[in-house]
Amino acid sequence: MKIGVDARCLMDEQYSGVSWYAFNLLKALFELDRQNEYVLFYNSSKPVKLPDFDRFNVSWRGFRYPNKLFNLSLNFLGRPRLDKLIGGCDIFFSPNLHFASLSAECRHVVAVHDLSFLIYPEFFTFKQRLWHKLILRNKILERAAAVVVDSDNTKKDLVDLAKITSEKIHVCPLGVSRAYQQIDDATELDKVKQKYGLPDNFILSLGSLEPRKNLISVIKAFVKIDTEVSLVIAGASGWKNNRVKVLAAQDQRIKLIGYIDEADKPALYSLAQSLVYPSFYEGFGLPIVEAMACGTPVIAGANSSQGEVLGDTGLLVDAYDVAEIRRAMELMLNNENLRQEFIRRGLERVKLFDWKDTAQKVLQIFEALK
Repeated sequence: MKIGVDARCLMDEQYSGVSWYAFNLLKALFELDRQNEYVLFYNSSKPVKLPDFDRFNVSWRGFRYPNKLFNLSLNFLGRPRLDKLIGGCDIFFSPNLHFASLSAECRHVVAVHDLSFLIYPEFFTFKQRLWHKLILRNKILERAAAVVVDSDNTKKDLVDLAKITSEKIHVCPLGVSRAYQQIDDATELDKVKQKYGLPDNFILSLGSLEPRKNLISVIKAFVKIDTEVSLVIAGASGWKNNRVKVLAAQDQRIKLIGYIDEADKPALYSLAQSLVYPSFYEGFGLPIVEAMACGTPVIAGANSSQGEVLGDTGLLVDAYDVAEIRRAMELMLNNENLRQEFIRRGLERVKLFDWKDTAQKVLQIFEALK
């Protein structure tokens, strides 16, 4: 069987959630599957750096069309057919929602990570809202042979909000890379500490600086805590984040350190007292499992999929209640017995999340569509 993959998200210079999902899933899938042929599609008018999966049954097919015209043609003209463009394939897998047009005989499998753009349109820029509207207009989800989601919550949202048939939605929880583990080596920890100018003791917030991550509430809660511990906010710049930067600048205990190299994240988690991640909405929430794997207790939002992922290994808070977020941070800072219990539970629970299992579930979907 020949499987095409839309790998355009792997062209990003700085990987975020969707890019890491695609990379880790494909890496595990290629290690598992030596029978099927995979052709990875990308399009860029400029040179891009792409991962080398180094598998005999995996190849890249790249094109140099102007992206804006290419996407407009896909969406409004239904051309070119992506499966034909890469030399034909039986199944075409999209690791995230993107403009796509395929031949009638090619079966499309689409991964949907969350429906935040429908639930919280105010959190997105006009350009992002238009982008999602055009994609939904093309009825990609309705036409898909199968839809892959990260959580039961996202499956429910797809049924309730997008009216997608439940039978073709498959829940495939995400995994966590083996690189995420407790780091005890003092030299390695100090290297990361010096690289990012980290304080001795801090609470960590990790994720793109965007409204959905609820950083304004995190900052408002933190500034009311009487402590010498710092708040470190790490992540790519994102969008609509000017107020976050203004509020952060008003308290010298708050450090904005920007994008974090993937190799440095395990040490960053290991250095933190806890992860505070009370997002307004998550399709899964990779930082939650990454933190658990590194022995870092988690504060997350009591909404969407976050409780589904976290279970009883941390604190769930009302994302709209600043006082509740503050109390949760104080509890993590002041109750060491509770912290240690959450660390123990988290290290046990994280065993449930393995990219091999995710890849196996996705491969089973492909095989069922033969």
